[in-house]
Amino acid sequence: MEEQVKYGFFDQFPVSFFHPSQYKELLPLKRRFRVGFVILITLLAFILETLIPFGAWDASVGGLNNLVSRGIPAVTLENGTFTIESPIEIQMKGLICLKADSDVESFQDKDLPGDFEEVFLISKTNMILKHSGMVYEIRFSDLNYTFDNQALLQMMPMVKGLLVFSLLVAYGSKIIGFLISMLFFALICRSMAKDSEGKSVDFGTAFIFAMYARAPFILLSSLNSCLGYVTNSLWVLLLGVFMTMQFMLLAERARLGITKDSLRGEE
Repeated sequence: MEEQVKYGFFDQFPVSFFHPSQYKELLPLKRRFRVGFVILITLLAFILETLIPFGAWDASVGGLNNLVSRGIPAVTLENGTFTIESPIEIQMKGLICLKADSDVESFQDKDLPGDFEEVFLISKTNMILKHSGMVYEIRFSDLNYTFDNQALLQMMPMVKGLLVFSLLVAYGSKIIGFLISMLFFALICRSMAKDSEGKSVDFGTAFIFAMYARAPFILLSSLNSCLGYVTNSLWVLLLGVFMTMQFMLLAERARLGITKDSLRGEE
């Protein structure tokens, strides 16, 4: 009698990446193992796609405090009017975009760039702020205090707190995006394989298979982003979709006991 191999938490990773026909062997694993798998995969993707580029940017400017004290031109906010010695634009990939230009009379919602969690557009008379998906406008004429570089430096603890919050929101978005992609592929690919009686795997099984099938290509896409898109992102996306479907097909056939010989027999 063939001895059954027991799989543990870390076995999910090599099986997910290299052995889709063995996904069925991971079905008995406890739910917390799969939750941990999702958390770890999305965390690795988040580190590659966001934290490493942000760390490189932070090191390049010598840290946020150094950027504020030495890298930002002289700024003042007085009597409802903002002035800056020269326009600046600072972008932290996918996280924060800051643009300050006192030559612009006022910014509008339509000026907001996409693909950033937090956006600050500062003009001569107002600031447009995008935070957690909401957009706010602050008119400087409503403010009754003055502001300069020294005051900005004193605000750095609050700015760093906002940055940490933005990172947490970005990581939460990464998890939600991964779960949505699992749902999509489970719905689309569930019926790709059917046995001789026309039965396919149930949705719960397809959802778990989608989790394992998507994982390697989520990391591949994040690695490509981390390296500065050495390969066109569209090609990486298409490869990920195609290979995810292939992995799920292999997993479903194995689950249903469909072999190459049975497929030849149907032909």
